[in-house]
Amino acid sequence: MRNTLTTAVILLLALASFNVSSQETESSDEVTPSAKLIEEISVIGQRTLSRLHLRITEKEDEIYAFFNANNSSDRMDIICTRRRPTGTNILLRECEPRFIKNLRVEKTRDQRLGIGVGFTQGDLVGLSAQDFENLENEMLSLMSTNLEFSDALAELVDLSENYEAQREALFGDEQ
Repeated sequence: MRNTLTTAVILLLALASFNVSSQETESSDEVTPSAKLIEEISVIGQRTLSRLHLRITEKEDEIYAFFNANNSSDRMDIICTRRRPTGTNILLRECEPRFIKNLRVEKTRDQRLGIGVGFTQGDLVGLSAQDFENLENEMLSLMSTNLEFSDALAELVDLSENYEAQREALFGDEQ
């Protein structure tokens, strides 16, 4: 008996709410002249450091993908990898041109075979000075001929400056 009574009350409430909602939809078809439509609401807030860092990474990936698709040689492609340096568990993102990566592989192989001597990142950059000049010329050429590429680079600069300003405000001169 109690279950039947509870079911009847629930059905009555459902019917009553159905009638009220159907009356509201019929009357809401009329637009009152005093009701103004809101076209756009803009909320401007400050992004967190982690969100800014993520946005910078996304923008870099977008820029590198565009550059890699439009440069003259696969040797000039920018490759990004994630690695953990020895002695730490911190995952770092490193981006470098393919010609540096290939030169590092070649020098490491030579060193293991006993042909070469130890080398540093500075040594690799010095050996690749001409390639870096060609890479810079490729980027400048793309910037001058493609507006969306130069706009993406400008947005990356703005994001990076915003990140650094926020970091400085939060942490001061600590590095």
